[in-house]
Amino acid sequence: MAEEFTADRREAANVSRDLKAILAALDGGTIGALDAGTGSEKVDAAVRTFFEESSDNRERMNQLLERAAGLLDALVEGTGELDASLSESLSTRSGST
Repeated sequence: MAEEFTADRREAANVSRDLKAILAALDGGTIGALDAGTGSEKVDAAVRTFFEESSDNRERMNQLLERAAGLLDALVEGTGELDASLSESLSTRSGST
């Protein structure tokens, strides 16, 4: 039954790191980044409008990414502490009877 509760801590840490990188990239996206233009006023206006109107969705996605990364970080930390505690409690101590 214990195998049902396993977690690959390295993979969880990698996914958390990747989610934080995505979040950082999304946080860097601003209207100013769109000022380079496409060469078409209509396309530029449409892109700016889309960017402005999608702010609620981006904010929600940022919250979800932060939450997922936080949960993975907690999983890594918690399983590490649990492993260390179990290892310590199950180890034999020299000099004990």
